Amino acid sequence: MDRNPTWRRITGVLIIGFALAVALSIGVQLHSYAVPLGLLAPCVLGVFSCALWLLLRVAEAAESTVHRCTAPGCTFQVRMRHASAAESRRWQEIAAAHPTHDHV
Repeated sequence: MDRNPTWRRITGVLIIGFALAVALSIGVQLHSYAVPLGLLAPCVLGVFSCALWLLLRVAEAAESTVHRCTAPGCTFQVRMRHASAAESRRWQEIAAAHPTHDHV
């Protein structure tokens, strides 16, 4: 499903805000144990980057369409974001009829 740019901006801001809230929450908890700033800053930045990465991956997975090969045991797949119906159908046919099959 194609979303408009405003919706993507709002989603991006919400993801960054939530990741920042998680990181600051961990930072406040560590600060209450008198963790030095030299250790606190890398921990907060690490938690922020991991939370941001995870949330971006979840958002990407929610917006993606995946077409897989229909042959048993074949692992070929195509993942698309923001594709039109015609383009999605074209890639679905390509995934079903690709020339190489990776049998497990």
